[in-house]
Amino acid sequence: MLEKLFGIFSKKQFSYIESSTLDLQKDLISYPALAIIRKLKSSGWDAFIVGGAVRDLLLNVKPKDFDIVTNASPHQIKSLFRRSRIIGRRFRIVHVYVGNDTIEVSTFRKPNVSNSFDSYGRILRDNVFGSIEDDVKRRDLTINSLYYDPISERILDYHDGISDLKKKQIVVIGKIKERLIEDPLRIVRIIRIAAKLNLTIPRQLKNVMRGTGILLENLPKARLSDDLLKLFVSGKSLQGFNYILELGLDKHIFPNLGLFSSEKKKGSANLKKDGFIYSALKNLDVTVGNNESISMSFIFAVLFWEKISRLKMSYVEQGVSDYIGMQRATSEILQDINQNFYFQRKHIAGVRELCLLQTRFSKFLGKSPFSLIRHARFRSALKLLELRVKLNEVKIETVVWWDKFHKCPDGEKIQMVNIMRGKTGQRRSSKKRKKRKLSST
Repeated sequence: MLEKLFGIFSKKQFSYIESSTLDLQKDLISYPALAIIRKLKSSGWDAFIVGGAVRDLLLNVKPKDFDIVTNASPHQIKSLFRRSRIIGRRFRIVHVYVGNDTIEVSTFRKPNVSNSFDSYGRILRDNVFGSIEDDVKRRDLTINSLYYDPISERILDYHDGISDLKKKQIVVIGKIKERLIEDPLRIVRIIRIAAKLNLTIPRQLKNVMRGTGILLENLPKARLSDDLLKLFVSGKSLQGFNYILELGLDKHIFPNLGLFSSEKKKGSANLKKDGFIYSALKNLDVTVGNNESISMSFIFAVLFWEKISRLKMSYVEQGVSDYIGMQRATSEILQDINQNFYFQRKHIAGVRELCLLQTRFSKFLGKSPFSLIRHARFRSALKLLELRVKLNEVKIETVVWWDKFHKCPDGEKIQMVNIMRGKTGQRRSSKKRKKRKLSST
């Protein structure tokens, strides 16, 4: 069947390569992906691993996801796999569940030749199914247009993607502007891939990305935030974010917020080295590289902190307490941001908690310091406190004290708190003590 399939192309149109000649690590392929391909092929269908997974396998990087394409229709795919469901309207695909894994299986599609575009030129419907030849032509990047059959161990390379991968460059298939207008999310995707794999974005492509960046404002918020989160957890968020600032895309991703003006180098679009956000993203990349867990709420709290902090100070200057000022500022800023960016409720709650916890690092009365270190988000809050040293909001001695306090034995904790109360002069008021005494009688 595979030989018949390749027979539909002329030699000038495609090349197929034995994967063994490219040192592709087959043992990096997930069992669920292999199982699905075997079942599709044994049922008479063609099936390939496609896109980013093939690209990563060629670079000896373990793919996070395996996407599969086939000439079976969504309903035919669903009939083969008991644990599966068809999802999507814009792109109808099948989620197949194997154990705890979810594999995305798509049907070959033709390039969109209908009038299913919105007023901006974006594709609204893309469910015209076709052959693999049709599917290859509609791919966005050459390095994402590689089709791998792990059974015959052959790679179909229609657009010289392997050559571009070796040259470490991003090449868009077709007319660049048209492809970015079709789906503006490709702008963020190009940045994420270039940063993750240390690939070059050519100047011409950068110019078009800069010019079409405004279209990001018209994307569904959930789609944009999902791809941006992938950038943050890629292990190359610092490089990716510098691309975003260089191309002026921050004003389209977070419109009307002016979040990062104070973080940019003078005369440059890049982040200041060792600045607040620079340090946070650098630490984040190290954490991802060490396979340690990360908090998305912490990432958002860092991105929005300076704006929240400035607004909080304005409330404090009006006479409200630190806590109430922080509460109002966090709610107001998150409400503004949420109009242009999609947050899961747990992330919003997490940002609120991390910001409010900052007000407790200056309190040493009663049980406050002891309950603070037992809080589920204490470690993330301490990281944010440490970063605030970069903004001259906190002294490094304060960070060192809290780091030592949460690690030391209980007896030493009491002694540390008593000493700190003496240094700060914090005392319970006699009025409060009197009220407490009266309430106990």
